[in-house]
Amino acid sequence: MKKVLNTVLALVLVVVMALVGFVYYAWMVQKRSKSAAENMIETNRLIDKVRTIYLLESNYTNGIRDMLLNNNTQLAPNFLKLHDSIQFIFNSISNNPLLDSTSQKTLHIIKLIIARKKDFNQRVIDIAPSQPDLARQLITSTQGMDLRSSLITEFNHFLQINRNKLISRVDKDLHYTLYSFWTTIIISIFTLILIIGEGRYIYRLFLKLKKSANQLHKREQSFMRLAEETELIVYKSSVEGFFTNVSKRAAEMTGYSSAELVGQHYSIFLAEETFKELEEFYVNQIKNGDDYTFKQFEIITKSGVKKWVEQLATIIYGNDGKVREFQCMVRDIDKEKRNEDQFQYLQERLESIIDYMPSMMFVKDMPGRYLLVNNRFSEMMNVAKKDIIGKTDQELSFAWVKKYAHLDEEVLTTKNRVKMEDTITVDGKDYHFLITKFPLRNADNEMIGICGIGQDFTEKTNYIIAVEEANKRGQEAIAAQEMFLANMSHEIRTPMNGIIGMTNLMLQNPLTPKQLNYANAIKSSATRLMSIITEVLDFSKIKAGKLSVQHEMFDIYEVINNTLLPLKLQAEEKELQFITQIDNNIPTSLVGDDVRLTQIITNIVENAIKFTEAGTIKVRASFTKKELNSRQIWIQFIVSDTGIGIAPEKHELIFKSFSQTHSDNARKFGGAGLGLAITKELLNLLNGNIELQSNLNEGSTFYFELPFDISEDNIGDVLKNDTSLKIISPLSGKSILIVEDDEINQQVAIELLRDAGSRPDVVSRGSLALNMLDFKKYDCIIMDIQMPEMDGYETTRRIRQKGINTYIIAMTASALKDERSRCLAAGMNDYIAKPFDPSDLFYRILKGLGEKVVEPTPTKMIISKINEHSLDVVYNMFSGNKANVIKLLKDLVKVMPQKFSELNQLASKKQWDPFYILAHQIKFNLNVAGMPEASILAQEMEMDARQNINLENMLERIQMVESIYLKNIHYVETHIAQA
Repeated sequence: MKKVLNTVLALVLVVVMALVGFVYYAWMVQKRSKSAAENMIETNRLIDKVRTIYLLESNYTNGIRDMLLNNNTQLAPNFLKLHDSIQFIFNSISNNPLLDSTSQKTLHIIKLIIARKKDFNQRVIDIAPSQPDLARQLITSTQGMDLRSSLITEFNHFLQINRNKLISRVDKDLHYTLYSFWTTIIISIFTLILIIGEGRYIYRLFLKLKKSANQLHKREQSFMRLAEETELIVYKSSVEGFFTNVSKRAAEMTGYSSAELVGQHYSIFLAEETFKELEEFYVNQIKNGDDYTFKQFEIITKSGVKKWVEQLATIIYGNDGKVREFQCMVRDIDKEKRNEDQFQYLQERLESIIDYMPSMMFVKDMPGRYLLVNNRFSEMMNVAKKDIIGKTDQELSFAWVKKYAHLDEEVLTTKNRVKMEDTITVDGKDYHFLITKFPLRNADNEMIGICGIGQDFTEKTNYIIAVEEANKRGQEAIAAQEMFLANMSHEIRTPMNGIIGMTNLMLQNPLTPKQLNYANAIKSSATRLMSIITEVLDFSKIKAGKLSVQHEMFDIYEVINNTLLPLKLQAEEKELQFITQIDNNIPTSLVGDDVRLTQIITNIVENAIKFTEAGTIKVRASFTKKELNSRQIWIQFIVSDTGIGIAPEKHELIFKSFSQTHSDNARKFGGAGLGLAITKELLNLLNGNIELQSNLNEGSTFYFELPFDISEDNIGDVLKNDTSLKIISPLSGKSILIVEDDEINQQVAIELLRDAGSRPDVVSRGSLALNMLDFKKYDCIIMDIQMPEMDGYETTRRIRQKGINTYIIAMTASALKDERSRCLAAGMNDYIAKPFDPSDLFYRILKGLGEKVVEPTPTKMIISKINEHSLDVVYNMFSGNKANVIKLLKDLVKVMPQKFSELNQLASKKQWDPFYILAHQIKFNLNVAGMPEASILAQEMEMDARQNINLENMLERIQMVESIYLKNIHYVETHIAQA
């Protein structure tokens, strides 16, 4: 606005100056024209007067001539007065301001000539009466003519001078007028340009002002929309106090709608006294020119209820600089205002609450004086308020003062809160408190005192103690349940193993056909019963929530192949066609529970084999999907058969425990009806799912999916030794078959070879190894020597007879002499003794496969000791991998009691061939467990049983080995627990 005003003022000033210039110019032109006209008139008058003088003088001379020519001697009287007129005219023009020096000089000469001519004429007149002829001669003489000619010359000269002066004056005025004209034109053009420029500038400013006005209007509209949304009342009013615009929030605060308030005077909300006060207040605001003011006052709502509000009033000025209106915002402060009145009441209530709160509380100032203590504090500390308030700790002699003084010092030092748990005994009852002391600060964050709160958590402490006791009892119950399951497993499996073992021995002897039928029936029933017992125990663990899920890295192809191979052999025994399809897109290394996966596949495929008398079993595994932004994938397994099928209405029934689709299935096919129920529970436990498609007599197809995580690491870790084989996964990609009957030895070999990057398969019998080699080719075979039915020597000879040249390494703990040469003679390629160094084993495998490696330097690694019983052997075998060691020790602790039981049974029955094989296994197991003394005794028993010597005290020697084991096994269990 200021820019527009300045521009308009400048424009007006230019126009005014132009107008003043034009007026001045017109005045000057008028003045000069008037002066020129007057000058011309006066000049013409002067010329006329001079011409009159000339005419008068000519008339006078002509009159004398006429007188003489007419022979008169006297002039007419009127001629005699001509010279008086001439003199009068001379007198009138002698002081004329228009006469310059030249004109005056010329006029003076004319005057002289006229005077001379007068004298001449007078002489003629004087002689005329007496001498008329002479008078006529004189009048026509040369002198008279000369005077007449001089008079005419000077007269013309005078006229020429004044005419030139007139011409010069006219030319001068003409040039002045011309110059003035062009000056006026230039000034007019400049003024016009200036006016156009200023007008354009003013136009642009007006456009900007218009745009700004529109923006202001939009902002005002936005402000009003915002005002509608805010909790405040926003309104406009005239200077007189009439509402012109009111936001919708007014209805909530006042009860009046915005439409009702527009046009109303603000006095409708006010009592008379309040109205007079506000009227004076806002008149003073206008008078003082205060842009905005705050004012708190009480209004009366439509319902008659009074409310306290706070108002911000802003003055809005018009273009004329006068107050145009008020813009105001009103906030409801009724609660705040009335709360101030209740402050004293609330303070008293707060003090009452503090006094009767269940926690102890006190407040001290910075010098340490007690300012406040509550009733609970007085009660617990056995001190009256009057005896402590206003005093410091130094002035008090109570025992608890020194006990808690260090907390105050710590708060003063650190300026932070401190905590302390304490038990206070009052009247023989213990109270548990959490004592917290913290600094008190003012608004400037300056420390002004200390507050202490003692929170009573006696009930919580007692509850925690009760919960811990309940947990302890629950753990004992769980342990008892686990012990019961373990004992049941042992107690049931032991006699069942005895029954099955004795039946197998019976079948090895010549029997009559009837006896053979009886023995086969016993074996079949015992095997079926063992399967049922296993299923029942597994199902019990699942229902009890004791079946844990592992998340470990494994080779999916290896697991599937190892699981399906024995199933394939089982199907081929029934002359069924067994087809497998494994999707190559499945990542090799996955993380999950491979044991449970094996169990699920086994249950479903065995179920398909069981209920299929002829036809085909198909197993397919495929990659289905991958979760976005995750390492998780899903693998689908499809198992289909051409068996008896399942009616659609029976599909849900087969997944229930102890259920089969037909009552005669149990009699015809056997089983407890738990296989699929366990499978369904395992899938739920692994977050998988299962579906079934089947119709009666049309076969069945089971679909189940399981999630796994993709492993980012290679199978195998860095071998932790200092040999030349200290590389990642030295056996990466190698396929190795382990032939070993002992579970502990199997686990050792599998974990070592798997960690080294290979894909190991394991079988427990030589006959199974021969079957495996019919279907799969291996890079190397690790062959145990001492195995039942078919030992390592015989198995190796049969392998070589098949034309299989796979590299075979014998692995045994045999103490017999020349064991190495016997192995080589049987067709094996190398020999390694138990316990072995993993680096040595890897070296022998790689060397046998033709790879260039440096022979490792034997080193001894001390990994761990349990009191005086070293576990160096097992840690060395696993290259320090504690997880594998703990897993092995756990399995060892589980199986050793059963092995001692079997060893006692074999000794009682004097079955020394299986006895020395089992003693051979126990010897290695005891060595792994860090019991070399017991391992040596087991080795002696093995040698004596093999050679059939010193057999009479074998039971006592077994008891001695078992006694050493039981005496030291708690060290192993402690190590497992600490891990």
